[in-house]
Amino acid sequence: MISRIFVIASGGLLAYSKCFVETDDSTTDDDLISGFITAISNFAMEIKGGKINSLNFKNFNFVFAYDDDFDCMFVIVIDIDDLEDEAKIKVELLKEEFIARFGNTLKKWTGEVLIFREINEFVEQNIYIPPKVLLVGEDGVGKTTIMNLFPGETILELDEDLNEIIQKAINVKGLDLNQFILREMNLEEIIDNSKIYRPLLNAVDVICIVTNSAASNLGRTQKLVPTLIKMVKKADFYVIANFQDLKDQAFEPQKIEESFGIKTFGFSASGETAKEEIFTLMVEILSTSIIKKNQKKQLAILHDDSN
Repeated sequence: MISRIFVIASGGLLAYSKCFVETDDSTTDDDLISGFITAISNFAMEIKGGKINSLNFKNFNFVFAYDDDFDCMFVIVIDIDDLEDEAKIKVELLKEEFIARFGNTLKKWTGEVLIFREINEFVEQNIYIPPKVLLVGEDGVGKTTIMNLFPGETILELDEDLNEIIQKAINVKGLDLNQFILREMNLEEIIDNSKIYRPLLNAVDVICIVTNSAASNLGRTQKLVPTLIKMVKKADFYVIANFQDLKDQAFEPQKIEESFGIKTFGFSASGETAKEEIFTLMVEILSTSIIKKNQKKQLAILHDDSN
């Protein structure tokens, strides 16, 4: 996902920045990173290396675009495993919109950054790449029922290889992100067609393994999960143990967690408070796997740069 955006004007002045995962000192952080970007860009030009297209760190990838007429540099920061081509499209879109809105302002700009804030809404709606959450499991475990608990339209899309992807864009409140994408797929289908689905798996941030909590399903799923884990580069794993209301058949979440070695949440999609519970559960997952993780990565980068 995109964590930060920078627009650096002539002379290395930071004109605009946007942090999608806030830190306690985001303003200072932006200035520090902007200065680093400017310095390394200038160095690349001095040694005749040309303009930087992308800059890779251990955890992040900086993707660049330039406008020579206004001497501006546009930078998007993504996770190292995210698709760079997707980020390049976004950074070019940012450049086009920024220049269209503020081209005349940039010609006589005196350093006042507040005038650029009006682009915030465009950035949030068009540039931000939401984190992706994948629900996987056998047929009949409640993946579709869980997806339908969230408001919004379920969309059937085809990827580049014409594979069907069932997904829904879900708005979030109470977190430092605006939206996440929820996808649903059959676990056995993924395992049986591992080469086909590997690019899709590399693009997701969280994988929730949905089970029905009964012994037969748990046993089959447990055999498939190690293969799935090997196929995935960066996603965090969780288990949603559905059908916890079937007391005589369902294993307790703690027992399932011990068996899988994966953080497990007990759940009942047919319960009266299922909508509230699944949203609270998803907020906890996103907070742990997206917000806190990206905050740690950003602080690590700032620490490395300052040294």
